Amino acid sequence: MSTVVEKSNKSGNSDIEMLDPTVYFAFNHKIFSVEGAYFRLTHDTKEPCLYVSLGEMKGAIPTKSLAREFGIEDDSSDASLLRTVGGALKFVKEIRPNDSIPRELLDGSASWSIEDAHKGIAQGRITMQLISWLSGNEEIVINKKELEEIANDPSTKETIQEAFREIAAKLEIKRDDVVAKIDEVIRELAYIEALRDYYNGIKKISTSLSRLAAIYKRDRGTSEDLNRMQILIEPVIQKFDRSFTEIDAQTCEVMVILKNFEATIGTIRRTRDNLHQRFMIWREMVDRWSGMIMEEGPEIERLQKDTYQFLARNFMQSQTWRLGNT
Repeated sequence: MSTVVEKSNKSGNSDIEMLDPTVYFAFNHKIFSVEGAYFRLTHDTKEPCLYVSLGEMKGAIPTKSLAREFGIEDDSSDASLLRTVGGALKFVKEIRPNDSIPRELLDGSASWSIEDAHKGIAQGRITMQLISWLSGNEEIVINKKELEEIANDPSTKETIQEAFREIAAKLEIKRDDVVAKIDEVIRELAYIEALRDYYNGIKKISTSLSRLAAIYKRDRGTSEDLNRMQILIEPVIQKFDRSFTEIDAQTCEVMVILKNFEATIGTIRRTRDNLHQRFMIWREMVDRWSGMIMEEGPEIERLQKDTYQFLARNFMQSQTWRLGNT
């Protein structure tokens, strides 16, 4: 069943639009039409809930209870969409009725955008791998300056064309097929490069905490808090580093990528989704630390306090034993 949505057009009249529940969160039950209703994970248990206003208060109804509480049939499109909500909230922080379903769940592509610069980095990286493969000494380069120099080298284009011809001959496929597959790998790796760029914001927070520890070394209480924050963020940094190292290692050989093309694309996408989900909780914190001046003062101390609470709330459980030894 499709949901009817009424929208105003430029002339001020209303247009009727039918939303497909296989593409949109097009609910039919009236509970989903309550003004301001939205789905979100709870802060503590990370359970998907429908949030609705109840007078001056806001209530949270777990999605697993909605069908039972409001008589939604198990074989209805509403029930199917409710089962989709939990998975969708891995890719977006909030879902409102009639929002589109994240593309990750529809066709595996990313539902978030990246900058042209990230595409350029991915293209430069694959270009370097093609050139080094042709020379018999394949390597991976992620340094932006090096990649730009390679891309701007007049001889690069001719070398790449030669690599395409040789790869096509070795794999016994058409040159155009090699080009198409390489282009798709570049598109997918561009999201990894975007995430690598975003990750720099988290690393800057870690670096800032180290700098503040030196600034506040004579303030015992603040110094101890900063030490605990550094302990909490350290494994986060290590885990991100491992993820990028692993995906780089799995995509560092052109022939292996092309021989295992579908599997490689799947691996890149799974890594992309995993990294993106882990970054989502950091977005606000990274924005707050961006451009912050590292000096004593009430503003930086408020941010330190909020950061401690953020780290303790999200990463304390696996670190309790370490904190006990500090």
